[in-house]
Amino acid sequence: MKYVFLFALALIFACKNNNTSQPSDAGSTEQNDLPEGFAEFYQHFHSDSTFQMGHIVFPLEGLPNKADSTLLASGKFYWKAEDWKMQKAIDFEMSEFRRELLPLNKMMVEEHIIHKNGQYGMVRRFARLGDEWQLIYYAGMNRIALH
Repeated sequence: MKYVFLFALALIFACKNNNTSQPSDAGSTEQNDLPEGFAEFYQHFHSDSTFQMGHIVFPLEGLPNKADSTLLASGKFYWKAEDWKMQKAIDFEMSEFRRELLPLNKMMVEEHIIHKNGQYGMVRRFARLGDEWQLIYYAGMNRIALH
């Protein structure tokens, strides 16, 4: 049971090849593959800390960095506004990470940021709530179970 999350995360990554809107290795998804307004929101989210804090649903469900097996098994962790660290844009051309933006539908986008060695990654889920995009889930950097 304690490896359920790691298995689910590995399954998500394994299934990514079935997605018709595949981003490039550099980590970019074609702008027209993303839901309307998401690209603009994403850029603003990473450049303005006040905007970012106003577009996160706290308490935010997710996982901390380097989550232990007990926490993974419980499946319940919530980020608090007072503990949040500003999420900044990553230059995927220059970093050791790649990004996959997976439009799940016109109201939700899931983002995977994965180290190029494939052993570590994080997941963020964004949803359009009303007229605004919000961060609704954040799993920090954790080891990804390899097949």
